[in-house]
Amino acid sequence: MKLFILNSSGNAGKSLLARELFYPRLEGAKIVEIETVNSGGANFESLNIQKFKGSDDFTDIYMTILETENLILDVGASNLTAFWQSMSTFAGVETLFDYFVIPTSTRGKIQEDTYKTINFLHSEGIHTEKIKVVFNEVKTTVSQDFEVLLSADFPFDENLFILQNEALFNDLGFLKKTIADIYNPDLEAYKALFLNEKDGAEKLRLVKMDLSNRQAQVVKSRMDTVFSEITGINPHWIGSIRTEPKKEPVEESLVSEDDEEL
Repeated sequence: MKLFILNSSGNAGKSLLARELFYPRLEGAKIVEIETVNSGGANFESLNIQKFKGSDDFTDIYMTILETENLILDVGASNLTAFWQSMSTFAGVETLFDYFVIPTSTRGKIQEDTYKTINFLHSEGIHTEKIKVVFNEVKTTVSQDFEVLLSADFPFDENLFILQNEALFNDLGFLKKTIADIYNPDLEAYKALFLNEKDGAEKLRLVKMDLSNRQAQVVKSRMDTVFSEITGINPHWIGSIRTEPKKEPVEESLVSEDDEEL
């Protein structure tokens, strides 16, 4: 499956959808970022990301699109126009991607830019059934938070929403981890490690892991639904079930005086 994530407005949630919604549910997936301004997923070491600074490397980008079975293309707002100009020089752009996914948020300008992006895709010959709008950062309900956007002439699916959870994604940013990195259905896994830890910095890391994992249970379930609604595929969670390794005591006789740490 090949997905193109775009919005002519920045800060709509493109990178969030790429790394948290699609990446852990598509086996062997690769994220291709075209971005000159923001870091995107660069801080998340577990992701298979290939980054391009702009559309100057269009031939390399195109080769990657062709040869990657499960690809998530994340194009920054500042790069979208130039990249699309390169794309539009040849016919059949609409056949390269299964879906064009447009994340949006509650901020007024982003809602306006979202509809502009929909109209742009229509003008380029992309059919409506290939365009999926994901309502990001929902605070109350989609109908209340996105009243302006929903008044537009487009068959929005109000079930494609992600609830606002700033605390979770801030903590994941601090940890430099994704939901797939920290997810564990055993809600006591990190708590036990935290209670046995003495180091202050490590205790802070573990408590953030614990809090993130508890919040991730709900977020993962909602993202499973959104993924299935968009792709028509029952989500197969690729992310590993994580269990932090227990620290085993080291026998004093096995440690050389020259070894500072093992």
